[in-house]
Amino acid sequence: MAEVREASPWWAPHVHEDRRPFLKIRSRVLAAARQFFGREHFVEVDVPALQVSPGNEAHLSAFATELIAPDGRRRPLYLATSPEFAMKKLIAAGETRIFALAHAYRNRERGPLHHPEFTLLEWYRAGEDYSRLIEDCAGLLSETAIAAGIDTFNYRGRTADVFAEPDLVSVADAFMAHTLIDLPATLDSVGQGDRDLLARGAERH
Repeated sequence: MAEVREASPWWAPHVHEDRRPFLKIRSRVLAAARQFFGREHFVEVDVPALQVSPGNEAHLSAFATELIAPDGRRRPLYLATSPEFAMKKLIAAGETRIFALAHAYRNRERGPLHHPEFTLLEWYRAGEDYSRLIEDCAGLLSETAIAAGIDTFNYRGRTADVFAEPDLVSVADAFMAHTLIDLPATLDSVGQGDRDLLARGAERH
């Protein structure tokens, strides 16, 4: 009968040695992201993990906890699902370029692409249009890829050149290409989305 051996804990040195290259790459990627935003004159902000409200996003589930005051009074608090709420308060206060590399927490999420706790990068440029944010995305991907020592992204049999010019696709064109739904046709006479028209398009395709 074969001997059954328990898996070594991840903190065992011989196990960690296999993981250490990923730890070093992650450190370089985070440093490259900070350098990128530093050159663009962004301010890094450190947002609180505890929030008074879990937010109103219907597709996100927050972790709930409880604050106990020295006098024993209790009130509910929630772990932040993203740094967005705190960062937008800073934008409202007058900040114009901020970024955060924050821990975020999302309940009911676990799978190959999701973990209940993860690091989330979020940044804001006040007073600039979306084309400037596209430039941020392309520059950030290139610089962090260099830090990681790669020149392509590979996922599920697909490969993307990190340094290629990004393909710009409108939301309407993306809907047509991937769902065959004519998105502009689902708008009403004043340009607002019509839920019933969109639903009928979804049912057809």
